[in-house]
Amino acid sequence: MKVTVKDGIKGFSGRLDGAIYYYHPRLKRTLMRRQPKMPAQPQNADYATIAQRIKALNPSSAYRYDFKIYLSTLRDHDDQVTYPSWYSLFVKMLWALQAKYPSQVDLKTLTRSQIIQQELPCVSVRDAVENGLLPMVPGIEYLDHQI
Repeated sequence: MKVTVKDGIKGFSGRLDGAIYYYHPRLKRTLMRRQPKMPAQPQNADYATIAQRIKALNPSSAYRYDFKIYLSTLRDHDDQVTYPSWYSLFVKMLWALQAKYPSQVDLKTLTRSQIIQQELPCVSVRDAVENGLLPMVPGIEYLDHQI
């Protein structure tokens, strides 16, 4: 749902009346979504821990740039791609990594040094694509910066 705002508050963001407002830079619009009403469940804590671990990986700027180029190329080749940023694609890749290698990868305990030491396929965008964690696009051979 698109939100109309007056000129003075173009980048308005926050919560108001059960809704969340935020500015999307690629769309150049302020968007609104309903605030989720989820009951507290035991697995919520697990997902919170995983989200904190993924954020703590803190990929290098070259790795992030490779992901941005990859996402741009992916959008050029497939109109159905709806990832808003490189980070959402990064998170999806890590979940696919855990699904493919459940004995080696646990997102609750994953660290950057573990990724490098075990030479996991998410160490670079090229390796992730070659191992089937991300869709194939042309030009991936140049996306080889390490996490």
